[in-house]
Amino acid sequence: MTSEDYAAVALSRVPSVGTQLYRNLIDHFGDAAAALRATPRELLRVRGVARKTAAHFAAEGHYREADAVAQFADRHPLRIFHVGQETYPASLRGFPTAPAVLYYYGTADLDNPYRLAVVGSRNMSAAGHRQIERLLDPLVQHGVLIVSGLAYGVDIAAHRRALQQGLPTLAVLGSGFEHIYPHQHHRVARKMAEQGGGLLSEYPPWQRPERLHFPARNRIVAMLAEMTVVVQSGTTGGSLITANMAREFGRVVGACPGESGNPYTAGCNMLIKEGRAVLVEEARDISRTLNWDAPGVTAPQLPLLDDLDEEALRIVRTLKQGERSMDELRHAGAFAGPELAAALLTLELRGLVLSLPGRRYRLQYG
Repeated sequence: MTSEDYAAVALSRVPSVGTQLYRNLIDHFGDAAAALRATPRELLRVRGVARKTAAHFAAEGHYREADAVAQFADRHPLRIFHVGQETYPASLRGFPTAPAVLYYYGTADLDNPYRLAVVGSRNMSAAGHRQIERLLDPLVQHGVLIVSGLAYGVDIAAHRRALQQGLPTLAVLGSGFEHIYPHQHHRVARKMAEQGGGLLSEYPPWQRPERLHFPARNRIVAMLAEMTVVVQSGTTGGSLITANMAREFGRVVGACPGESGNPYTAGCNMLIKEGRAVLVEEARDISRTLNWDAPGVTAPQLPLLDDLDEEALRIVRTLKQGERSMDELRHAGAFAGPELAAALLTLELRGLVLSLPGRRYRLQYG
């Protein structure tokens, strides 16, 4: 655990320092260590810091918690990602509500270009198991990273099938690593981490599962995957919350249809009927929607970029690092608002950039 990681963990454990305030502190002071050294007067200059919050910095609790994480990291192959760090997953970097600090145990590439979330009901039918096999087995050719939440039902079935087929699979947890939930899935979780997958959590190792942690976990699942597929679901539940989050984040949502009146798939049918999800019956529906294996799709050749002005080229270079929001593009290129809007419009008309919901953008190629 580096000194930079230690400072990031300590800052994140200061009472009242949530994701947004952590980001404000990093933007103001440059890094976590500088924020921790700041005087109360300096802290009060940061947007969102109240006197009570500034007083918490003088206590020692957050350092004791950082010490506990460091001790855990000495015994286990723990990796720590934090906002502002180059190794923070690019697939999450563009989202303002992505966790300030993440704890990772595993070897899967979190920026694998093929990332699929598979979610659904805790109570699933035999048909749901067969549907998961139909979806996941053909995706072996792409080495798709299968993301889910380790819960009963669809989640654990997707993790297990991925393991059987040699696909990397990632569980996003609603607890720390010392309290895998549900406990019955501890052996599967360990196997995932040791066989090319991983476990990811925004909670320190000692954190027990709590009810509010699971919607928070779902947002990470929705951010991380290019597409979230709901295999089976009623008309309410966590999988529909995850699907709605994915839409809000500009990600693709898919749903597997079922017969009318089937309670196992009523939520999936509702998503499709209301236009909130694309219909997914087989793996080809996923790969076709995400252009994973479309033989006719080729990247634009470099000459297409030759006549772009400097503003447009800066946008292309930034988007080559991954999807970005309007604000992130403005910050990266130091654009004025009108200049950025004009350059984005030019790139959209040229078919080089795709506009996504939530004022987010990504390249159409490469």
